[in-house]
Amino acid sequence: MKILQSLILLFIVVLNSCKGQNNQEEKPLTGFNKVEQVLDNEFITKNTITQKGTNFLNATTNQEVSVLHHIEKTGFHMYNGLAFKNKNVGIIVGGAGLITRITKDGGKTWLENRFSRFGNPFYSVAFSGDNIFVIGDSEYIFTTPDFGKNWSVFNTKELFEKRGRISPKYYKTRFVNDKIGFIVGSGYISGEENSISVILKTVDAGKTWATIEHMGLGKETEGISDFVALSEKEIIVVTFSGRSYKSTDGGMNWQLLFETDGEDFVNLNSIAFLNQNIGLIGGLNGDLFYTDNSGNDWRKIDMPKDGDGYKANISDIIFTKESALITTSISSDYYRDTFVYQLNIDGTNCRPFLTSDNEDVLFTGESFGIQATADEVLILDRDNLYKTAIQHKVK
Repeated sequence: MKILQSLILLFIVVLNSCKGQNNQEEKPLTGFNKVEQVLDNEFITKNTITQKGTNFLNATTNQEVSVLHHIEKTGFHMYNGLAFKNKNVGIIVGGAGLITRITKDGGKTWLENRFSRFGNPFYSVAFSGDNIFVIGDSEYIFTTPDFGKNWSVFNTKELFEKRGRISPKYYKTRFVNDKIGFIVGSGYISGEENSISVILKTVDAGKTWATIEHMGLGKETEGISDFVALSEKEIIVVTFSGRSYKSTDGGMNWQLLFETDGEDFVNLNSIAFLNQNIGLIGGLNGDLFYTDNSGNDWRKIDMPKDGDGYKANISDIIFTKESALITTSISSDYYRDTFVYQLNIDGTNCRPFLTSDNEDVLFTGESFGIQATADEVLILDRDNLYKTAIQHKVK
């Protein structure tokens, strides 16, 4: 009888132990530490913001536009990147102060996290399953497994210890598939004069990250601003030096694909490809270039001018099934009539995509992010996030 009682007691202890383990918080990914253990807790904040949904009519497409996010007085507050997993779950990221806002109800409420007391912003965000990865003007990769409730960070400076102290900035992150993802940016190595291009890669859904010792990307690139991954191996980047490079081995080796030089030099900061052949790259002063033969030849697209005769920065590009959508940015004190443009697949007929006849709707025209689904497009404009339907051609 005593033996039976002892066995029962042992079973209860083991069972309670297992329950305790199941109730524990999920451990951070490999190499990551809880944000509270790394950053200054005094400046980490968390708030829930409720948004009053409004709508207006897109005068160009005659489609309704929903305002999913809006701030009345922004100051230096600006959002630079977005990622929506589905129609309800999404995130916008920016600054000043490394800010994220995550919604799980299609924009009705947003959970805000702020991680810095300085003016440094986040630039880009991507999903890998339910894990969210955020990067920007910081040496840390930020990630959350539960839509903003808990965060952990990985210090990327550890990846450059052999070379020296680095001050990195990361501008874009994307996942090619469930496992493979990239982060690109620039950095200054202590004691070196020029900035370098930085490429980080994960092959295990963001659990671990490593640097790519790329060959063919010289110091004159001054950093990578954006990239597109046509496959796990085929990657194209654009750089602040006005050059575009292509890799066919997952980022180890690179060849020059396109460059602007002399009087035509321009910083390149956006890229998108519909398929292996058709693509666009864009940069400052409205410079937009089109290819339909995998980058062997490029044709310059004439972008419309704003009211004061300026051409805006080509800040982000996406392809839908039937056209390309191009969002632009100008930092100014006046509002813009339009800042998003549509281009035919063959690179012709560049025209406004989003306009309004409503006097209460004012576009700031400082847009750095655009995302398309099968039937809808999400557009950032400083503090505003718009959602509208994509008008398909009638066959």
